This record gives sequence, C-alpha cells and structure tokens, in this order.
Amino acid sequence: MAGQNRRTDALAADLAGRILTGLWPEGEKISSDAAIGAEFGVSRTVVREAFRLLSAKGLLQARPRLGTIAAPRQGRSLIDADMLDWLEACGELAAYLDDMTDLRLAMEPSFAALAAARADASGNQALQTALRALQEHPEADAETAFITVFFAICGNRLAGALTPLAAMAIKHRAAPPPLAAYARMTAAIAQKDGVAARQAAFQAIIDA
Repeated sequence: MAGQNRRTDALAADLAGRILTGLWPEGEKISSDAAIGAEFGVSRTVVREAFRLLSAKGLLQARPRLGTIAAPRQGRSLIDADMLDWLEACGELAAYLDDMTDLRLAMEPSFAALAAARADASGNQALQTALRALQEHPEADAETAFITVFFAICGNRLAGALTPLAAMAIKHRAAPPPLAAYARMTAAIAQKDGVAARQAAFQAIIDA
C-alpha cells in the first residue's frame, strides 16, 4: 500500500506539473487512464487515484460526454500544501510569490489583532516559547513553527489553512526572519494591544 501511495503521489505531481505549466491548458481533454498508465508504467488504479487527488485540488474536472479535462484556473486550490509543492516542483512558484505576500498582508495583521483579543495565558506562553526558539535558531523551520502557533492562538479555526502558504513564502524569502517585528507582535498580543499587534504583523511581512 505504501508503495502504491508513493506512485500515486509521484504521478499526481507529474500530471499537476503539466497542467500548472500550461502543457495541458485549461479545457484540454486528458488522456485516458489506460494511456497514462502505459506512459508512466503504473496501474490504472494508481492513475485513477492520482486523478481523484488532482480533481480534489481543482486541477481536473470530469465533463459528461467529454471526459476528464484540465480544470479552469479559478477553481484551483492554490494555497493547498500539495499545490504549493507542485508549483515549486514545476518551476511556477515564483510567479505567485507577490500574490502570496499580498494575501499574507491582507490576513496576518488581522490574525494578530484577533490573537491580542482572544489568546489566553497558555496561548501567549506558547507564542513566547516559539519566539525564543526562533531567536535561538533563526531558520525557516523555526519561523514556520512560530507562525503555526501564531495562527493557532488567534481564535479563528480557518486561520491554519494559510499555514502552508506562509511556510512556502518563508522558504523562498531571501531576507532573514524579522525577529524584531515578531518580538513586538508577541509582546503586543500578550498585552492585548490589537493595534500594535496588527502593525507589528504588517511590518514583519514588509521587513522580510
């Protein structure tokens, strides 16, 4: 089963690359599962599982009397972790980095204000612990861990959906982590100062 899952994931990544690079443009009919299985040397079961995965991410779409097509761009789940990995793997991620920054600027300052209003003592302690870990090891993994805690304590159950996007943006950022801005944000959240928390979160993205 593990081997089949790996083959499914690998095939899905290859087929996603064809769609994301435009090799298979929107609306193009996709080859049959038998043809793709023969091309990649995998079973039809693997192809069907890969198709299901790509359909769930909004890359493929089944059309009556037409078959499976490359889905329209507007339906693609571009902030999904798998999708971001596929964009990176096929060399298309750079085109989205500015859009990722725009989305972070639109959302993270609001999350900081929410955290200032809603975080409890244990949440504040978790954020301070994550900040200290980041200060000791200012690397992408530690920054992602800090952001993960930050999203978790803001009191919005949908905030975590943006974690893969923030993690990918951090991974591809040239600048070091904005430690000073993160420290100000952490302090402002603990002090329940929503205005200062919002400003610090905004500055963290701008500084980076």
